[in-house]
Amino acid sequence: MPVISVGNITAGGTGKTPFAAYLAKGLIARRFAKRPAILMRGYGAAKPGEPNDEALELTRALGNSAPVICNPNRYDGAMKAKELGCDVAILDDGFQHWQLARDLDIVLIDATDPLGGGHLLPWGRLREGPGALKRADMAVVARAAHAESTIDDIGITAHLKSAPFLVRHEPKALRGLFSSEKDPALEQLKGRNVLAACAIGNPGAFASTLRTLQANVVAQLGFSDHHLFTQLNLGELAAAAKKFGAEWIIVTEKDAVKLEKFALAGMDLPPVYALGIECVVRANEAELWTRIEKALRSAR
Repeated sequence: MPVISVGNITAGGTGKTPFAAYLAKGLIARRFAKRPAILMRGYGAAKPGEPNDEALELTRALGNSAPVICNPNRYDGAMKAKELGCDVAILDDGFQHWQLARDLDIVLIDATDPLGGGHLLPWGRLREGPGALKRADMAVVARAAHAESTIDDIGITAHLKSAPFLVRHEPKALRGLFSSEKDPALEQLKGRNVLAACAIGNPGAFASTLRTLQANVVAQLGFSDHHLFTQLNLGELAAAAKKFGAEWIIVTEKDAVKLEKFALAGMDLPPVYALGIECVVRANEAELWTRIEKALRSAR
């Protein structure tokens, strides 16, 4: 079974989850795979082997078309995928995972923070130095729409085998978490006072996305990546919204799958919406898929 790895050299926050969904949908649409699987470690789940927030987000996005398998042992996860009739494995966060062979190594680089502060963990967010990018077969610069400088200026070109593909994380829709009312259009964010709340690796990028929609971000409330929300956290959101005069609270889909299980009885909480994001390749998308198809053909 061919394996496509999607990873990075920084800790969290490069947009791997939306890109993994883009890959799975694209493989099916182009008939490069009948049923791809996404193999995840499941970091941050309540128990090993259970789905974490990213797995739940991917399952919501992909449904039954592409199983999401959480297992710290990626080989066992791949064997489970074969049992389910899958024919391509997408290895999530696999750039530093040496135990499972891969046929295509894709590395994601966040345009807003490409080198994780320039230092290795724990002083910065780098898992390994930028020279490791030379291992990648393909590089994808995510959140390219927010880059303040050109790709040549962010210090990665010299480390890549070939020119990177540029990807935007484009807002798709708002989804209400605790209401049966019709979801508002994205245009209704314009000029509205909102509280941006999230538990992701790069919270600044989330607030920046809201500002591109002309929302007035009156405050940001950040939690650690993969934070396991509690009912008390809803109280924190309510208090922050009241303090800063937020009309709406906006969270990511990654956070929504953990928040929507709670009850709102007796809570003075403004409307809460999840902002859905999808990957859009800015240029040369046909070339990206040509290279993916070539790797799959070689593997088979």
